[in-house]
Amino acid sequence: MLSIVALLLISILEIFCDDDLILTLPNGKIRGISVTPPATVNLTYYAYLGIPFAAPPIGNLRFQPPQPAPNWEGILEANNNSVSCYQVDKDEKYQTEDCLYLSVFTPLKPSDSRKLPVLVSIYGGTFIHGHASYSSKAPAFLISHHLILVTFNYRVGPFGFLSTGDTVIPGNMGLKDQQLALKWVHQNIEFFGGDPQQVTIMGQSAGSASVTYQLLSSGSAGLFRAAIGMSGSVLCDWAQQRNAVETAYGIATEIDPSFERTRSTQELSDFLLNVDAGLIVNTHDKYNVFSPVIEVPHEGAFISDVMYTSVENGSFTKVPVLMGFNSEEGIGMAKDMDSWKKHVKRYDEDPRSLVDDDMYITDNYVKLEVGYKIRSIYMGDQPFGDNVGKAIQYYSDNRFIRPILKFAELLSQHIDLYFYEFSYHGELGQNNVSIPGIGKVAHAEDQKYLWANYDNYDQFSESDVKTLQRYVKLVANFVKFLNPTPENEELFDNVTWPTATSDSFTYLNIDENLSLNKNPRNFSYGPWVDIFEEYVPKPFISF
Repeated sequence: MLSIVALLLISILEIFCDDDLILTLPNGKIRGISVTPPATVNLTYYAYLGIPFAAPPIGNLRFQPPQPAPNWEGILEANNNSVSCYQVDKDEKYQTEDCLYLSVFTPLKPSDSRKLPVLVSIYGGTFIHGHASYSSKAPAFLISHHLILVTFNYRVGPFGFLSTGDTVIPGNMGLKDQQLALKWVHQNIEFFGGDPQQVTIMGQSAGSASVTYQLLSSGSAGLFRAAIGMSGSVLCDWAQQRNAVETAYGIATEIDPSFERTRSTQELSDFLLNVDAGLIVNTHDKYNVFSPVIEVPHEGAFISDVMYTSVENGSFTKVPVLMGFNSEEGIGMAKDMDSWKKHVKRYDEDPRSLVDDDMYITDNYVKLEVGYKIRSIYMGDQPFGDNVGKAIQYYSDNRFIRPILKFAELLSQHIDLYFYEFSYHGELGQNNVSIPGIGKVAHAEDQKYLWANYDNYDQFSESDVKTLQRYVKLVANFVKFLNPTPENEELFDNVTWPTATSDSFTYLNIDENLSLNKNPRNFSYGPWVDIFEEYVPKPFISF
């Protein structure tokens, strides 16, 4: 995830303040910095760090949709992006409620009249972690392709996703932060040399789920012309919060045991608005799961319809999409093999544990039957204990791959969709876990080939560096041309990547060599679809 490469920018850069880097925005003047990444690429670019895109979400604005940023006097020195929103169970030095700032990285000086395509990146972190502090080296490869990059903070955890299940605290503040940031980009990016009509949004994990939420929200229509989703979708079970009201009351009770569940949601809101932010943060020992909710219909709702139904019906912003997954998203679970084997033992002792709550199967006999069918996808009549790698495949499918594939399959009926599987496993990915017979690339491992963070690459193999160059250029081409392979070239093994359709779901396998294949994860995806169709009540919410 992007926060892995996050470092204090000003501590590692050679930076220069320059009066030539003063811009006048509608809110006021800002001065950026000149950045020369150390030996990453032959590039000098310009960064405007820590620009407020919203009013501080404090006081009565806590738990509420973001409001536009106020104007400022004088020149804002845009040279620091170290602030982050409050994290769950992480002691970040610079975390605060006043965190809604963005940064713009551009290869153009203000005097340059060109208008470049824009990539807006949304970080992941399971909706409870993440921030937009980047090292100098991380954006450099993308910017070298003549793109403008925008990163921003959005509220996570209780400050971003607490909900009372009604209009008192509707929820989805973090998604609304994202939407306001996109509106800011639409209104301001031309001052940095960006074209507001050529904006692509991109995210990984929860960032990818966020991208797909933005696709489904009517309030985001017209703010971007393309989308990139890496290892996540709205249909993932972790991308929707099911016990939001209980969590909200639980936080209040954790802070003040005398706060009763019988009190109204307005009283709950009043209580939580008047306690110190640190008290809310400190409830993470019990309340550490937060994510978007389906809001009750009201003016200003981000999303009120069931996500699966919306995408199935084509009720979303129809733009080209590039998305995919890593070959074994869950292989990181095997870093502690003893712990994983204990987990697998529970699967075998009670196959009902293989049936997630989001499948909404309540009858224990039916749940047991479904549990055995799920295990049979991977093991036939044998227990998972005979092959813990197959249990990893189950985990990868259940948490990531199945809902990503279903979302993509539904999308492909309405828009141009480019789908990939990232299978390349090298030293640059920094993942030493390997189990014979299953995929090798863990969740977020591909990001090491997109946000490169080294002074030089002599320590890595030629194939590692080539994969980095490929991945970056596939993304850059899509941002610029809405096509990741607009022409044959040797870097891509002269492969032309076609769109996927429901009749021919072709995808690009990104390995040491690029190749085109059909029907990703074919051994398990079809049987999972059959199980959902037979046992899971409709309408589906997750998948």
